[in-house]
Amino acid sequence: MLITPTVFTSILPINIDSTMMSCFRQCPRKFFLEFVLGLRPPGLSVDLHAGACFAAALEETYKGLYIHGMTVTGALQRAQARFMIEWGDFEIPDWKRTAKTMDRVWEAVESYFAEYPPHTDTIRPYIAADGKPTLEYTFAIPLEPTHWNDDGRSFPRHPSGSSFLYTGRFDMLGQDVMGKPIPRDEKTTGGSIGVDWVRRWALRSQFIGYVWALQQCGLKAEQVCVRGVAIQKTQIVHAEARPYYPQELIGRWYEQLRRDLWRITRSWDEKYWDYDLGESCTSYGTCVFMDSCAAAEPEAWLSDMEVRRWDPLNKNPAAVPDPSQMRAIS
Repeated sequence: MLITPTVFTSILPINIDSTMMSCFRQCPRKFFLEFVLGLRPPGLSVDLHAGACFAAALEETYKGLYIHGMTVTGALQRAQARFMIEWGDFEIPDWKRTAKTMDRVWEAVESYFAEYPPHTDTIRPYIAADGKPTLEYTFAIPLEPTHWNDDGRSFPRHPSGSSFLYTGRFDMLGQDVMGKPIPRDEKTTGGSIGVDWVRRWALRSQFIGYVWALQQCGLKAEQVCVRGVAIQKTQIVHAEARPYYPQELIGRWYEQLRRDLWRITRSWDEKYWDYDLGESCTSYGTCVFMDSCAAAEPEAWLSDMEVRRWDPLNKNPAAVPDPSQMRAIS
């Protein structure tokens, strides 16, 4: 039995995040297929699932420590139960070569807290005005069409007439040793973390957006703490970077976001989404939509896709298929 979309329903998301914008900048056609039609290959992504379970385990550990007053050992035991529930009956496909098995990902959780012992960690949960620790942090900030830049240019409206929302979530809102707010985000990978790993975040739109969002909420953030966790078969490697984002760079990011949202709305109005026909078709392997873009009848290549609409506020943003847009074909 094949699960396939009944129709290809176009829905322009009102919630926009860094993943969507990065995709659009690489290839507008892929943005259309993945985020407007909501099409994805059948099955869950191993990397997204493993990353979501890892993040859930860290969050549960910090809850045990900072909310329930547990010891590190007790908090990890509590977190392991949550981890097992989150992992569920997920099985890695036979064809997928990865070290991110359930056991190995849990070992990475234990290794993380050995690398960053909570009571000596230089990044701890930010204490909010109500005295409670802030762990996972989500935001959805309107990009008001009436909010004019200094040069008189504004953001477009969503076709619904509302404002687009710049949306995101990160693993923990922390504070450094000086008490300054700093977003902290973990990046799990199955590959290596080389000498250039720290440099890759210097112009990372995702993290610039985190700092901008916190500033909009009245928090004087300037940096992001990025922690890499390489889950390999023979070892688990840790790395940390703390990129700094000055206001000039944040302003540059904000203007680029505005310009690209105008490009998105024009593509929507014109009902045409440009093809890249270049590096993005084969970077990081092969684009899942490559065959459809090369075919005379693209719909024939898309018929075995599932509709799973991206939810940027979910730990695993593409986890749940949308049953209202699907039917079974025997």
